[in-house]
Amino acid sequence: MESARDKRTREIVEAEDLWLLDSVDTEGYVCWGCGITMHPAAWEKDKKVRAYFKKKRHIQHHHECDADADADAESTVIRQGQKASVRNILDSAPGLMPSGLKLIENRPVVELGFSGDESKSSSTRSASSQSGEDNSPERQSRRQVNAIRNICRAFIRFPHDRGMSLNVPGISGKIYMTAFKKLRNEVQPYPEPKIFYAPLLWNKFTENDENLIIPLSGEWGEDESGKPKPTRSYQIYIDWASWSKAKRTVVRKELEAARTEAIEAKGKGLKDKAWVFFICEQHAANP
Repeated sequence: MESARDKRTREIVEAEDLWLLDSVDTEGYVCWGCGITMHPAAWEKDKKVRAYFKKKRHIQHHHECDADADADAESTVIRQGQKASVRNILDSAPGLMPSGLKLIENRPVVELGFSGDESKSSSTRSASSQSGEDNSPERQSRRQVNAIRNICRAFIRFPHDRGMSLNVPGISGKIYMTAFKKLRNEVQPYPEPKIFYAPLLWNKFTENDENLIIPLSGEWGEDESGKPKPTRSYQIYIDWASWSKAKRTVVRKELEAARTEAIEAKGKGLKDKAWVFFICEQHAANP
């Protein structure tokens, strides 16, 4: 599973966000659909694959668990979504087609003395369910997410459903189709704020204490021998001077994971590409 619920804060956490943490509580997450314990996997800093959550082999999701149904049906829905609209499914899916972005500035306060064991977690869920505070609407309908990762993933997976609503603060466009903008090869200004995207090249990234620079495609010409060569290219400058070491690691790992997956796909004869998505302010003097 790509996400699970934090036992303490009750937030739904994306597995890849675990890269931000200095230490990970491997017993601190539960299925957001039925509450069984979900264990983080591949979250360690030296892993080159994407992090995810898994259950113990001998434990099964509860009957009619929304999350389990999503996990089992997800690959089928994605295959269908590549060929035709699956809006009837996406409208009731909690995470496949997020409804918007809601950045978290202040994390919820953790209740002191919470043991985090399975019996306490179970009783807490039961009490919440009886009081109507188990966040069940999150499991039954589209939900907001705390990073653009899942929004971008949905944009790629479901090209025939880009007319669905999307609310990203500060971005012009209120549906998937109009909120995203692919960079053209011809270098030009982009005055409207969008979620921009472009193919991720296999080139190495440049970094120092101030910036991470990600090379993108752009305009091409010919050298003296007639061979194609880049003339002007886009570059993403990430100003990370004030970032923590963990946050820098997250960006590096996501980029490396995407590039590795694209290289492996090419080796298998697949047409999968790596894309980089970003919200930015374009440099006024150097587009």
